[in-house]
Amino acid sequence: MTFEPPRLGPGAIYLRSLDGLFRSHADLIKVAEIEPQSLWTKGTAPGSLPRGSPGELRHLQALPQTILTHGVGCPIGGTICDQARQVPQFRAWTEALNAPWTSEHLSIFHVRGPSGEQPCGFLMPPLQTEAGVSLAARNITRRAAALGKPFAFETGVNYFAPRSCEMPDGEFFRAVAEAADCGILLDLTNLWANHKNGRAEIHDVLVRLPFERVWEVHLAGLEFAHGHWLDAHSNGIDDELVDIASDVVADLPNLGAIIFEIAPDRIDRFGERNLLLEMEKVHLLWDRARGAARCTSNTKVSARQALAEPATLSPEDWERMLANRMLQSGGPLPVSTEQLELRRSDERAFSLYLQLVASFRRGAVAELMENTTRLLLLGMGESELRWLMDRYVAATPPVAFPTDEALSFRRFLEENPLAIPGLEDLSKFESTLIAAAADGGSMQVELSKDIDAMLDEIAMGRLPGPSTDRPGTVLEIAVDPVPVVRMIH
Repeated sequence: MTFEPPRLGPGAIYLRSLDGLFRSHADLIKVAEIEPQSLWTKGTAPGSLPRGSPGELRHLQALPQTILTHGVGCPIGGTICDQARQVPQFRAWTEALNAPWTSEHLSIFHVRGPSGEQPCGFLMPPLQTEAGVSLAARNITRRAAALGKPFAFETGVNYFAPRSCEMPDGEFFRAVAEAADCGILLDLTNLWANHKNGRAEIHDVLVRLPFERVWEVHLAGLEFAHGHWLDAHSNGIDDELVDIASDVVADLPNLGAIIFEIAPDRIDRFGERNLLLEMEKVHLLWDRARGAARCTSNTKVSARQALAEPATLSPEDWERMLANRMLQSGGPLPVSTEQLELRRSDERAFSLYLQLVASFRRGAVAELMENTTRLLLLGMGESELRWLMDRYVAATPPVAFPTDEALSFRRFLEENPLAIPGLEDLSKFESTLIAAAADGGSMQVELSKDIDAMLDEIAMGRLPGPSTDRPGTVLEIAVDPVPVVRMIH
């Protein structure tokens, strides 16, 4: 590996809601890490590809920070690894934003289910065997060539207990990096979650990594929920992790950036002031990192620790097992080799992953169909609404994009009508708004209610009454980039 990443400095994950903060604090936030897929929309037609707005891309090009791109939709750990559908646009954005390198998760997102290739709803860990190393290395080599940029993979969180046939975490990461001759995005928060959940002692993982291949470090806050420490990007960095990071970054000779992460649904509660305080911590860590001497990578493959058992499970078998547990199906998919016996810890891990998937899906509906959700809460109460959302999640498969999730929920409401005043009209209005934004055009919708009057009633905590009736109302809706609603009649 001949790439020597430039020393960019401390930065943060870019969020639309923080755009002004990035532009006004370029002295504190030196790097903006863009997650392109989080800013794209996907059309409603079958087979539509996600796309980004040229206007938003130009807006991002004007940021005062150096920009990195980080993938969140096409992980490189599985047998299903998109190298064609989203990659061309991701490359175009990476080139337009002049990112010196790019990165993606060493995870699995799509599996083969009863309906063919399906998203399983959450980034899942790959099987850490020699076959898993070879698979990931092939995917990375192809992805790096398709993107035309130096490539790093992110070290992931893993809520499963280690299997006797698997390589230790640090050894697996090292083997993938050496086989693919690529960089590493060292997510210390993921390793910290694995440590606190009892999977792998963080210092044992770190000592096995090829530090000269680490180009970037991610840091964020953990959250304890469902009996586990979760990589939720929910708050500030743990003090103990800051101490660990301080020691680690001083030994990373080719470190190019340290990035703080906060989730978009947590920033309102966390606050901009607290984010700036976290950036001051990241600056202090960067000062520690600047003393590390440059060195080139040693591309010689290191000796591997002998495994307790031979790998009788293939990556394909592992993914079939993931599909069995993560997807709603008519029956289990056969595992072609020796049947995997699930341990109690596996059952607990799958229970957690399914809860996380359900939480993300409910969150997407609540965010994109906010007023419909408020009306359901008024009409049903909290416990009944929770029951309804559980029914929806159980009855429908997960999807890759939030807009698809919201439109899927609208179809579920059509198939399972509820006697709540105004629900049909409001859900129809909000789903049309979503579809217009996704398709980039204008759409018409016929309603029997006055939307403004309904929203006023809901805002006051009341169900819409007869005063909101307006039969035969036709609205034209467009989103470019903000919603424009015009009454036709």
